[in-house]
Formats: sequence, C-alpha cells, structure tokens
Amino acid sequence: MNEFLMAIGATAVIGLFYTTVIYPDLEYKGGSSNSACYGECYEEHVKMFGTPAEQERRKQELAQGDPFSDIRSLWSGCAACHGQNGGGGIGPQLSGQTADSISSKLNIYKNNGVIGSQSALMWGQASMLTDKQIETLSKFVEAELK
Repeated sequence: MNEFLMAIGATAVIGLFYTTVIYPDLEYKGGSSNSACYGECYEEHVKMFGTPAEQERRKQELAQGDPFSDIRSLWSGCAACHGQNGGGGIGPQLSGQTADSISSKLNIYKNNGVIGSQSALMWGQASMLTDKQIETLSKFVEAELK
C-alpha cells in the first residue's frame, strides 16, 4: 500500500509540474495538421508548389538526372551503420572502396558468407537486394563516397 501511495504522489507532483510550469509555455509552431486544405488554402498551395501532378513530374525530372535515384532510400539504411558519408560507425568505413570490392562483399553477405565479426548483421540486409541494386549501390559508394 505504501508503494501505491508513493506512486500516486509522484504522479500528482509530475502532473502539477506539467500544468503549472510546462503547459503555460507551450506554443503552437505551425506544424502539419490533419485538416484538409481547400478553397483559398489550396489555391495558395498550388501557387507555391504546383499541382500534385506537377510536383510528381518535377520529382521524376530530378530523378532522371541522378543515376543513383533508385538506391538513395536504400543508402539511408546503410548509412545508419556505415555513416552518412561512408566514414564508418557501427559498421566499417565504406568510403574509398571500389565498386568491385563492395559488390563482391555484398554478394558474399547475400549468400550468408562470413567476412568479419559483424557478418550476421549484413546477411539480412544483403539478402533483400537485387543484383541491380547491388551493382548500383557499389557504383554509388565508389563515385559518391570518396
């Protein structure tokens, strides 16, 4: 019973602190909303950003000029361990390696081969990659992460 009363008391203190110190200073920062944008709001949005179809066309045009557009989202998963610039982190440094080296290692991982102490972490990652993705990721590492 004593622990229960202590927990209720602690909850009350935290609630009191929130309502007297934190809540009065909360300010709306203009974040996204779940409400619909229509009428003048939509017209203003279209003036600023174009119609949804125009936005998609611009995205496609940008992607056509980028040979690595297909794997950029994949790289974000790689970057979680290898660093955004490939300099290493949890995983080893990738920058400065050749496309052949990266491709060879990814194919070894894809077949559950062992290269280093963290090979098991790469098996699941590499097993989901197609041969084309491996080739493109390898070229990306060589070209973009110097």
